[in-house]
Amino acid sequence: MLRRMKKHLSSLAFLSILALTFAPSVFASDQPVQLISANLYAYKYGYVGFSGSVEVNNLNYQKTVTIHYTPGNGQWYDTPASYQGPTDSSHEKWNFAISTYSGDTTNPQLQNAQNIQFAIKYETGGQTYWDNNNGQNYSVSRYNMSSTILGGPNVLRAFDSLTQNTFAGGVFVKNLDYNKTVKIEYTTDNWNTTKEGYATYYGPANSDSSVQEWHFSINNIDSGVSQIKYAISYTVNGQTYWDNNYGSNYLVNR
Repeated sequence: MLRRMKKHLSSLAFLSILALTFAPSVFASDQPVQLISANLYAYKYGYVGFSGSVEVNNLNYQKTVTIHYTPGNGQWYDTPASYQGPTDSSHEKWNFAISTYSGDTTNPQLQNAQNIQFAIKYETGGQTYWDNNNGQNYSVSRYNMSSTILGGPNVLRAFDSLTQNTFAGGVFVKNLDYNKTVKIEYTTDNWNTTKEGYATYYGPANSDSSVQEWHFSINNIDSGVSQIKYAISYTVNGQTYWDNNYGSNYLVNR
């Protein structure tokens, strides 16, 4: 049971990062460290997981990335992030994840946590840099089973699948305006031809509706198609934001 819960948490929280090859990275910026996303996941048997992703500017080979957080009990804790890989020529992605469940003595501070406030500390080359949400700290609260917030990106892939004749998935977007369009640009033949589909609103992704979850389901995929490559566009307020996995596009296999 715990293994299945952790696998589900991983699929929710360790979200890969997105945007077609003609679009630049949407996460790279002049900030030395920036939150990508964070998730608070609560399940039965007292399971609580807190996880997420961070992008850092590769300023030096030696570096540490630490999540400084409080679960609302008046104390602050630190948990390390781990290196995942480059996002472009000068930036890296780091992930963090901690959890607890009933009867577990690991991270007991997470038990019964309703809200987690946190900031990100990045140490390299004798310097310390912070992403603390412009001095306000980040905050993620329990909402249904899973609650997700976004940091730097305005659009982020949540999940995908290719089963039988259906290509389906989910997308997180910042709720920047009521009117918005979420589109999937995809190919079944390595970009020799391009197709598109649309996602529809599924529901709020957190307690304050600052992030929404949108779902798409594209049917009539030929049974001979074994792989789909795709990117996500999010148009709102006259601007279009891309998530194309740092220019590598997403891959989903049958």
